[in-house]
Amino acid sequence: MPPPRSSPLYRWLADVLREEIAQGTYKPGDALPTEHELMQRHNLSSTTVIRAMNDLAREGLVYRKAGRGTFVKRDKLEEHLVRLKSFVEEMKSHGIIPQFKPLRAEAVVPPRDIAHAFKLAPGEKLFLIQRTYFAEGEPIATAQGYWAYEIGERLVKCDLRTAPLYEIVERELQIPLIEAEESISGAVADAALARELDVPRHAPLLVQRRLTFTTGMKPVEHTTTYHRADRYEYKIRLARQDL
Repeated sequence: MPPPRSSPLYRWLADVLREEIAQGTYKPGDALPTEHELMQRHNLSSTTVIRAMNDLAREGLVYRKAGRGTFVKRDKLEEHLVRLKSFVEEMKSHGIIPQFKPLRAEAVVPPRDIAHAFKLAPGEKLFLIQRTYFAEGEPIATAQGYWAYEIGERLVKCDLRTAPLYEIVERELQIPLIEAEESISGAVADAALARELDVPRHAPLLVQRRLTFTTGMKPVEHTTTYHRADRYEYKIRLARQDL
């Protein structure tokens, strides 16, 4: 039952929408009624409706897409930094079957820092695989991965729209992935990333950089992944012991 009408009206409308979201009338990912529809439904001014929507957006309950409307925000996907897992494994742990959009797959001379990490000779190539990751039909991350040449030349022959790369490397190529060095930092979306991830330009992103090793600490993969900060977060549990 909606709360009784009260003043100020923008707070009342925000309470009405908040209650409808809590009750499941509008579920995560659903579009809310347009400003015009809310004005007519509740006999309110455009200023009142806009202030109510702004309040909900500041709370992180909804988000707006230019020219498309206002949507109920989905829960963030949490990745617990406990063990080395692929994107596919992480999504499956949430009950989500991920999808991919291939962007690029070819042999290239990598940037100097990545060539150094792989201990490559000048001009030596790696295979670059770029894909955008989707969860529940929504883009949530885009990744640029450099793979050791002998592995990458096999991976690029797979269907990169569905291929779980870690599983292929370990199960089909019989190359164990032992451990990884990983860093996490922040960035904002430039024009290209904003288009690819369907976010506003300058939207906050989480940047994950991972160097993965097989036996003998031989590097096999260096991937930089840009995650939407509104859809993804990392968690880690820390223990403090007496010295």
